[in-house]
Amino acid sequence: MSNQSREEKSVDWKDNRIKWDDILKKEARGYEKGDDLGEVQEIGQEFVVTERGRLSKSRFYLPKALVAGFDGDILWFKLTEDEAEDNFKKDNPPKMGEYSRYKSASVTEQPDVQSKEETDSLRDLQDYLPLIEKRQIDRLGTDASYAKTTAGIEDWDTILKKGVRTVDEVSIGVVTAVNENGVIVTTEGAREEFNFPKNEVKSFNGQEVILNVNDERLDQFKVKVPR
Repeated sequence: MSNQSREEKSVDWKDNRIKWDDILKKEARGYEKGDDLGEVQEIGQEFVVTERGRLSKSRFYLPKALVAGFDGDILWFKLTEDEAEDNFKKDNPPKMGEYSRYKSASVTEQPDVQSKEETDSLRDLQDYLPLIEKRQIDRLGTDASYAKTTAGIEDWDTILKKGVRTVDEVSIGVVTAVNENGVIVTTEGAREEFNFPKNEVKSFNGQEVILNVNDERLDQFKVKVPR
């Protein structure tokens, strides 16, 4: 995880406080890559509970100490999908104090000494979370080279006419066009059309495009009503 991602903004905790209950049912994502971490279901003393998937649900207990901030719509974590899967996907909540070791911006890098500002920020995290600006996230999310690296696609034209599925295995349609920042997907019979930012493309296996988007989020990318 880059230092730029972790240190993008110094938050003023006195002026940017949001109560944890205000983010229930909000979307959770990874700050660095935009990974889908599910929807916020519950708030614990040291963690946030999220669920991802429609038919087969995955449940995550994500440490509050790894929160990057809330932009009014999305709760961002200093985590990747792989880190969440490996460390925080659980059937039962963690024991009290189990997450006390997550004091820095990443799972793998833990400084021995924290500054007073960092200590105060972690203490405030028990009751509040920081507000961050959307434009910072938008800049990352619309960067074409960043999106290409994330998806592992060198030539975006190779996904034309290929099938598209959501991260929870729901078939949408086929890719009908690709532009600088987006992928256009059309459903069977051209009844609906979607425009997905390139950073929402999770992978391409040669036959199908897999999105970071789940079925419940499809409407936010719809650009044409049914004919």
